[in-house]
Amino acid sequence: MTFHSPFKIAVTALCLLTMAHSQTDVWKGVEVHPGAELERISVTKTQFDAIKRAISADGTGSWPCDPSGEDWTHALIFEDLPVSSSQKALLVQTGPGCARGGQGANGAMWVIRFDGDKPMLLATPKREFNGWVYSIQPSVSHGLRDLVLGWHMSAMETGLSYFQFDGTLYRRTGTATLSANANGNATIIPEQKGH
Repeated sequence: MTFHSPFKIAVTALCLLTMAHSQTDVWKGVEVHPGAELERISVTKTQFDAIKRAISADGTGSWPCDPSGEDWTHALIFEDLPVSSSQKALLVQTGPGCARGGQGANGAMWVIRFDGDKPMLLATPKREFNGWVYSIQPSVSHGLRDLVLGWHMSAMETGLSYFQFDGTLYRRTGTATLSANANGNATIIPEQKGH
């Protein structure tokens, strides 16, 4: 039988409260109305081929693609993702027919930055980067702005995921639910750790 000292229990409780508080804090700066309108862009054939190889090697995570064997990368959508004033980043989304839900909102996405001619994957569906870009936050982590993704659940609820760049990849650091009532009033309800 293991006994825990009152000090150890108090420290553990304080750590859990701090984690829950910081999870709540990130959501205080998120607006209840989506604020990201991204501009579609074109890429060169060389860039397209390099991106196609990178995301094909990474895969779409749990998203199903066309079982007929057709190349699902032919319908990729490229958008400028303004997460830095000094570094260009692209949001790559799958188009209709592969890894995008019936309502068009939920889908597999990648964030890519080029290092010379080589695309670097900064966010992928395998790391839960799915849905649609809800907002680009003013807060910056390791040189890139934080991102909030939306996940369409119903007319009254949207799942939200908060992503911060760790210097290598965007990682999900918090989740919440955007809940709206019949009058159009919305509230962001952070998910507590352990739930």
